[in-house]
Amino acid sequence: MKTSARLTVSTLAAAVLSLAATSSVHAIPVIANGGFEAGLTSWTRVDQLGSEGTFFSESGTSSPVNGDPVPAPPEGTKAAMTDAEGPGSHVLYQDFVATADAAALRFALFIGNRAGLFVTPAPASLDFSTPALNQQARVDILKNTADPFSVAASDVLLNLYQTKDGDPLISGYNTITTDISALLAAHAGETLRLRFAETDNVLTFQLGVDRRNTSFAVRRDRQRAHLSAGCRQRALRSDIGADTGAGVDAAARRSPGRAGGLPGRCPLATCACLSARD
Repeated sequence: MKTSARLTVSTLAAAVLSLAATSSVHAIPVIANGGFEAGLTSWTRVDQLGSEGTFFSESGTSSPVNGDPVPAPPEGTKAAMTDAEGPGSHVLYQDFVATADAAALRFALFIGNRAGLFVTPAPASLDFSTPALNQQARVDILKNTADPFSVAASDVLLNLYQTKDGDPLISGYNTITTDISALLAAHAGETLRLRFAETDNVLTFQLGVDRRNTSFAVRRDRQRAHLSAGCRQRALRSDIGADTGAGVDAAARRSPGRAGGLPGRCPLATCACLSARD
């Protein structure tokens, strides 16, 4: 049985995570090497016993094992992708420390299902070796003490993505953003686990993970308030129109595409007005 690990049966999925700090006081969780430009460094691969294939560091437009057509990594030159010549169940995860702040987790998935259907067995499982058909991909936040393949309600703190029957068999990169502020607040200081999982026992399935915004992104309303307040406060301490590198909030420098094309340096009063209008 030919299998290629992509989201769902023969599905290509590329995920992207993204992180940005709300302020110098509040730090949001960090996903290291979210773009996989350093290969699979900082990530942990786990394959169910008896599986063929695994998550690979991938580049180009052909899947790592079967050579199926896949999209090029959306950012940089490398992505993480499952692929195999036979059935299996594969997990890629990274642990992070939750912080009590308003943040969203954002990732992009590319699905390329070669089998023609998505199947999630009942009861739910990531076990490829059972007689039941199992062609699926999912993204979850787990307790870090959970078995990497667990889908138990007591272990899964939040399901971020799940393939289901009727989904498009092949789709482009779709960005999924989930506000996880409540989860982070409830587990502040705890180590949690971000998991990408793919199971296939029907046909080829590639699940690709890459970075467009890999990490957590502070909610825009919080970021806007911070930028506005920071710029106005500095403006009060400087002459109107003063143009100094020190007078621009560091967060503002990280947001060059904001209203008015906020530059790396700007008059302090102008900076406050731009961030307030955004």
